[in-house]
Amino acid sequence: MTGTRLRRLEGRVRARLWSLRYRGLEAGPRAVVGRRCRLRIDRGSRIVIGARAEIDDGTTLAAYDGGVLLLGARSFVGHTCTLAAHERVEVGESTYLAELVSIRDHDHAVGLPPSSGVIEISPVLIGARVWLSAKTTVVRGSRIGDDVVVGANAVVRGELPSGVVAAGVPARVIRELEPVE
Repeated sequence: MTGTRLRRLEGRVRARLWSLRYRGLEAGPRAVVGRRCRLRIDRGSRIVIGARAEIDDGTTLAAYDGGVLLLGARSFVGHTCTLAAHERVEVGESTYLAELVSIRDHDHAVGLPPSSGVIEISPVLIGARVWLSAKTTVVRGSRIGDDVVVGANAVVRGELPSGVVAAGVPARVIRELEPVE
């Protein structure tokens, strides 16, 4: 068995073991979880890893205080990403997250020190067949439509419509994609 096939098998076993060990985690058929991934699921929270979804090495998945994190079928999460939900983070089917992507539905309240523990929360919804390039950050309350490409190092806040390419800080639509026939 080749090294790549062995790693994939190891990742499938890890996903299955996680779903058996951690209450609140559900891993679909043939889901893969990489090495050195970190997991936090508070009581009453849920993390769902869709069928054939793949999570690369060193990624952090977190669901706090009843939050829900959904990763769609056939999605890919690159190495060292962070996905964290206090309320809801939803990533659509066949969506690809490159390395070092950060998606959070919460942040610290503006005007108060982070040590206050006060946070602001709004759900994040990411459509199907989206590609978030390396080091993209998606902040609370963002909504990204289907078939969107976001350029590297972008910060997504607010809404991006379906079928566009966006880039920048904050991310702005730079062109529309041609429909795939």
